[in-house]
Amino acid sequence: MSESRAPVTKGLGSSQAASTVNSEPYPLDVWPRTFADPERSCPEIELRDFAGAEISFAPAARVIEPFASRLSQFEHVVAAVARRFYERPPSKVLVASSYDCRSVSGKDQRLSEHALGNAIDISGFQFGASPDWPDTAMPLPGAFDVWVERHWHKTGDPAIERHARFLDALTRELLERRIFRTLLGPSHPDHADHFHFDMAPTDYVNL
Repeated sequence: MSESRAPVTKGLGSSQAASTVNSEPYPLDVWPRTFADPERSCPEIELRDFAGAEISFAPAARVIEPFASRLSQFEHVVAAVARRFYERPPSKVLVASSYDCRSVSGKDQRLSEHALGNAIDISGFQFGASPDWPDTAMPLPGAFDVWVERHWHKTGDPAIERHARFLDALTRELLERRIFRTLLGPSHPDHADHFHFDMAPTDYVNL
C-alpha cells in the first residue's frame, strides 16, 4: 500500500500543478523523512489507537496524536456525507493500514508517512440496516458495504451509482475542508483498492 509521490498531482480526474509545500503549520512538518543509512530504524513515536466515536474504525488505527485529531474531523465528514446519501452514517470505517514501519515504495531512503503514524489507508465503509426505512426506500434500508475497489467511479444499477457518488462527494468534501494534505486513490499506482490519506508536508492529490 504505497504512497510514493510522482511530480504531478491530479484531483478527481483533472491534472493540477506540482506538489506544493503547505503553509498551514502541523507538528510533524519538522520531522525528517529521509535518511542516509538504509538500515536506520523508524523513529520512536508515541502512538495511540483511534477507534472512532460515532463510527467504529475497524481495526482501530494506530496513529500519532496530531493525526488522530485529523481522523476525528474525517469521521465527522464521513458521517455528514453519508447522511446525505443514505440517511445514516456507516457503522464501520474499514481500515486497511495505519502505522507501519517502512520506507516509501521504491524509495528506500525516504520514510513512509505510515512509519510516522501520520497516515491511514481506507478500503471502504460498512453500513448497518436501517429499520426505520420502508422496504421501498432508496437508498437501501438493509445492510451493505461500500468499497473503493468496487464502487469508485463505477456505473451500473442505482445502488452502485449511489455508492460511487457517495465516494466522490466524500473526497471532494475532504479536499474542500483540507482535512488531509495527501489524498490518493485508484488513479495512483498500487491504490486500486483503497484511499490513502496523510499529513505529509506537501499537498498531493491523485484520486
